Amino acid sequence: MAKTSKAEECLVEALEADPLPGWDLTREHPFHPVRKWRWDICFPSVKLAIEIDGRGRHQTVTGARSDAEKNNEAVRLGWRVLRFPATDKAKAHEWAALIREILCCPPSSSNDSGESE
Repeated sequence: MAKTSKAEECLVEALEADPLPGWDLTREHPFHPVRKWRWDICFPSVKLAIEIDGRGRHQTVTGARSDAEKNNEAVRLGWRVLRFPATDKAKAHEWAALIREILCCPPSSSNDSGESE
């Protein structure tokens, strides 16, 4: 398991302080059948992933390309991905509120725009 950041720890603490019934919070979860990509935090049953971007690798051109490739492949596989900057760890409770909102209100597969086709 990779070393977790303080921001990840703060977010997990915020999520675990008010857990949702039936949730399946998982850390360091591998999601790709071939690549060794892992999510920092995720809810596999609903394919919601959370990535905490620290300093260093994510701030380089190579790191940004790698992150984009990982995200694009994840979307192709049906995942929704939320990304938060590790430097904003003080916002962990706000992040947790957003995650709870998304978990409680999954996306609709119907056309919600009200427009007819």
